[in-house]
Formats: sequence, C-alpha cells, structure tokens
Amino acid sequence: MTPVKMFLSYNNNEKVVEVPVIPDKLPEIVQELQNEEFITHTKTLTLLGNKKPRSFSLDLFLPTKPYDFAKDTGTEVINLLGYVADKKIPMRVVVTDGLNELLNIAVSVSSFKYYFDRAENIRCGVSFKEYIFLTNPKAEDKEDVIKFNTVTAHIKNHRTAISGINIEGYNLVRARDILQLIGKDVEWNAEKKRVIADGKLLDIHTELYNGSAYCFVRDLAEETGREIKWDAENKNIIMK
Repeated sequence: MTPVKMFLSYNNNEKVVEVPVIPDKLPEIVQELQNEEFITHTKTLTLLGNKKPRSFSLDLFLPTKPYDFAKDTGTEVINLLGYVADKKIPMRVVVTDGLNELLNIAVSVSSFKYYFDRAENIRCGVSFKEYIFLTNPKAEDKEDVIKFNTVTAHIKNHRTAISGINIEGYNLVRARDILQLIGKDVEWNAEKKRVIADGKLLDIHTELYNGSAYCFVRDLAEETGREIKWDAENKNIIMK
C-alpha cells in the first residue's frame, strides 16, 4: 500500500515541510454557498449564489524527537505556520497517495493553536481557508491566467535558456529541458500523465500546456537525488 503524504509549503516551494505523521482523518473540505433567501407572503424563495472559499481543519501530532514511524520535523511545521502568519502570505497544502494527488490547494491560515504534551511532542490544531489568487477578470479559461516565459539555467559555466510558465504567481519549468540538461533520457507516460527519466516514473506534480509537461524545480531535484537551495538575495534556485 502506497503511503499517503502531506506537504506544507509557501512562496512557490521556497520552503517545503512534510507533515511527519498523517492525521487519522484527512482534510474534510467544507464548501459553503452564498445563497440568499427571500420570504414572500406565500413562500420562501432561494437565490442561488456563488461558492465561498473552501475551508478545512487539521489536528496534527508533531514529533520533536525521532521515532521509527516519523521524522522529528514537528517544530518545522510550527515555524512554517508562524512564518506565513507573520509575513501575511498564503501557503499551499498538498496531499498525495503515490502518483495520485488527493488535494492541492492554496490556503490562508485562519487560526492555529498548539501545546507540548508530556513527552515534549507538539499537538497542533490549525484551520485553513482557500486562498483565491487575483486573476484577470476577463479571463474565460485557465489559459488566460498563464504567462509563458524563459528561464536562464547556469550549467557548467554555460547559460542555457529553458521554457517556463507562471500560473497565478507560481513558477514552473519545462521538465524535459531541465532533465536533459542534467543528462537524463526523458520520456512521457501518456496513460499516467507522468514524466519518465532514465526509465523511472517520476512522482511529481505536472501541468500540461501546448504538449509539454511543466513542473517545480524542487520536485525534479528531489526525484533525481540533487541538492537544491534558494538564493533569496538574487532570487535564484541553485541545484547541485
């Protein structure tokens, strides 16, 4: 059975933390509608409105010491929640089951509370609300909010242009370009809609546009066993 994983991140994967222990109950998404009721002298009428941002809550067990069943990344989760609250920025919650993406949603933190139990591990409750990015109000479909661009990659003292896209503030690059630069043979599994590098099916999120698969550099680095760092001063991604 493929283990379910949950990831919290911000700033286009600048910081990614895996939740060390998956809660017994996965996010229960609450979808409310902005309906209105009007009462006449004979009946009650309902005016159907738009959907409100989705919301959900999580109750997390966050270890602060190593266990056989989990990493001691509990403090990292609390630090991430505190950081996005201080900076007033959205974050992203992603839940995967192997190659299947169960949830991928941008959220704001409505509230969170935590305490240390007797074993000095953290018990945390956090509430999220879906974060809606501002887009072109005239956009009729998803293609209208995508900006295509070119990213310069520095490989062995040579600069190479690769294709990239920006989707509502999130930057992705064409998987084939990056993988070929680091010497991988690249294929595409049309059935599972996944990238294959040197015969390995990559467990990464992809977006398909104009016949090409785009993904996050961090995902490619982790899947190919490379170290990645964020150069905040120059706003560069460094992959070794």
